Amino acid sequence: MRLENLMYHIVGHEGTHFDISMIADNEIYKAHFPGNPITPGVCIVQIITELLEQVTDLRLTLDTIVNLKFSDTISPVDDPDVSVDFRSIDDLGDQVKARGSISSGEELKTKFSIIWTKV
Repeated sequence: MRLENLMYHIVGHEGTHFDISMIADNEIYKAHFPGNPITPGVCIVQIITELLEQVTDLRLTLDTIVNLKFSDTISPVDDPDVSVDFRSIDDLGDQVKARGSISSGEELKTKFSIIWTKV
């Protein structure tokens, strides 16, 4: 299931940089967590995947999470606007490896290094 326009909107995009805005009234936040909503890690990985598909114009499926560090939570209330930056995108033949980060202003939220398989 795609999360774009359900859990987030792209508000800006240039090259491998995306500015997105989280949608606070998404149903997932009622359970994760009531009164203190935060974006689940699995949703963050899906958002990264969807944005990478736009950059590469490929359909991708998650293969290997090499490294994924959550430095801080992403709250649709406290941090609704975040930036996703892909530092490197490597074509590995039938796979794609990307490294990057998610931040809110100067505050680092997530760093990632992930491998996807081309569908």
